[in-house]
Amino acid sequence: MNFSLRCVLAILVLFSGLTLPATEAAAKSRRSHVNKYAAFVMDSDSGDVFFSRYADSKRYPASLTKMMTLYLLFEELESGRLTLESEFTVSARAAAQPASKLGLRVGDKISVEDAIKAIVVNSANDVAVVIAEGISGSEWRFAQKMTAEARTLGMRNTQYRNASGLPNSRQTTTARDLATLSQRLIQDFPQYFYFFDTLSFTWNGRTYQTHNRVVKTFDGADGLKTGYTSRSGFNLATTAQRDGVRLIGIVLGGRSVRTRDNHMKKILGEAFSDIKAKPTLIAALHRETPTPRMKPTLIAALAEQNSVPTIAGNEAMRGEIKIAAASLGPTSDDGISALIAAADSDDFNEFERVKLSAVDDPVGEGDIADDMLWSVQIGAFTTKSMAQRELETAAIAAKLSDRSRIVSPTTREDGTTLYRARFTNLNEDDAVAACNQIKAAHLACFAMSEAKAQ
Repeated sequence: MNFSLRCVLAILVLFSGLTLPATEAAAKSRRSHVNKYAAFVMDSDSGDVFFSRYADSKRYPASLTKMMTLYLLFEELESGRLTLESEFTVSARAAAQPASKLGLRVGDKISVEDAIKAIVVNSANDVAVVIAEGISGSEWRFAQKMTAEARTLGMRNTQYRNASGLPNSRQTTTARDLATLSQRLIQDFPQYFYFFDTLSFTWNGRTYQTHNRVVKTFDGADGLKTGYTSRSGFNLATTAQRDGVRLIGIVLGGRSVRTRDNHMKKILGEAFSDIKAKPTLIAALHRETPTPRMKPTLIAALAEQNSVPTIAGNEAMRGEIKIAAASLGPTSDDGISALIAAADSDDFNEFERVKLSAVDDPVGEGDIADDMLWSVQIGAFTTKSMAQRELETAAIAAKLSDRSRIVSPTTREDGTTLYRARFTNLNEDDAVAACNQIKAAHLACFAMSEAKAQ
């Protein structure tokens, strides 16, 4: 082929849109990465967002799926249906799972504690299926439970089809949803959160080292989970704490472990630097230790007494709980007060709302005038951070994120302060409709009128 002909062919290729195979592969790789990437950083207490890229775009979770598997396992532990010493039996289906795995054999037994460590450190797919089958009988039923739990937690854009995160085109999530799940793992199960800081795990004489290098290389990092499939890219969920502030970071779709980890350290580091430079970015109240919540056993006992609100607390909160309980009336007071009085400190775990809305009664209908605006109150809380968190939870669960909302303090006769969480600037019809949406999400609320600002 002479030089002129080669030039003509090159020009034809250029203007026809054709590319050489290597160039086409590189372009496809770049497009694939764009569709995988997402990142998100938020404060674990207040939910304040410091970094967000494609946070609500659907992505494949890979082994970050196992965070929900562990969430449901922790629920079983907290309910008393399982203990850390309980054992699961390995099925043929579990043993047949591809790597990463422990190499469990049919009929083997593994304790709950070892199963947790195997998930955190080795991301063992066979162990994930063992947990799923041990709790729900089959992985499919467990995946349905995972999706239902995701909805309860406010993870609106997440669907689960398996317990491990192995590829499934219908198993998708978002960076924001994974941050929500990370937050709830921290808040709902602080007694088990230390597992996520496990660096090594020994099974059958072999020691496995954690896949999470950020825990070893980033100051203050103490969890959570890594993940990878060819569809998802390299994923990472991380928590880190400095100077009393805990951040949650999510990075999805990294090209490699190194680039993923470096990006995570960059966005977390910048967030911590911003907070240090301007401490008012996170109010001091956001760093208060939230009030504990009741264990399911005590909640179930309250439900049997037909009590309307969810009331929780610790030793220091019992007086306020009894005040709220007393306001429910004589029929329910005796049962609730007796349960609270009989509760041991072991009946309370960290992180849950303290619903004291009964203390802060709405305006009676006889007081409503024509020139009143309306709001919807979801409760009055003992700390500002708790009120903010519950308000955001209600906004997400009831699809009211576009509504104005406010947390306002009110001082009681005994000098203590409660923080009222409300959706505001509503007319009567909108207030009633919003409250109905909140109740449909299984949360408490009431619509109330308030004077127009003059």
